[in-house]
Amino acid sequence: MDQNMEYHSDTQTLMGTKKKTYIDTETGEKIQAEQVTKRAYGQRHFWKVYLMDFLHILGLADSKQIDVLIYILENTEQANNTFVGTYKKIAKDANVSEPTIAKIMKKLQEKEFIKKVQNGVWQVSPNIMMKGSEHKKSLLLNYYDDSKNEEQENAE
Repeated sequence: MDQNMEYHSDTQTLMGTKKKTYIDTETGEKIQAEQVTKRAYGQRHFWKVYLMDFLHILGLADSKQIDVLIYILENTEQANNTFVGTYKKIAKDANVSEPTIAKIMKKLQEKEFIKKVQNGVWQVSPNIMMKGSEHKKSLLLNYYDDSKNEEQENAE
């Protein structure tokens, strides 16, 4: 049996094909078929933070930025990557002033870590942080990218 397996590190997926021969028990006919195999590794129920993107977002982060970022990370809804928090609530809970919160949230939006859905509701980019499977990631990315495209169209 011929088998070609290839590992794709970007998706942590092993893909391959293999030729198989099946025999029809009624006629004795031999049937050639190609079996496709796909195995995904490490894709079930995880929080994944992409370190290089994470460090890029932080830039030359001071402690207030880190406090706010940790607050967002700890309070993001894993089911849909939504973070709910007004500047006032974030300021109170993270012990940071509201003007500082405004600057940090603006920076996080510019770096595409979060996008504003409406006042007090934010979507965290699944490209940078998410919990779940690759399928869930693709669904969240579609939602994240669609709403980002709508914002750009509305701005024009």
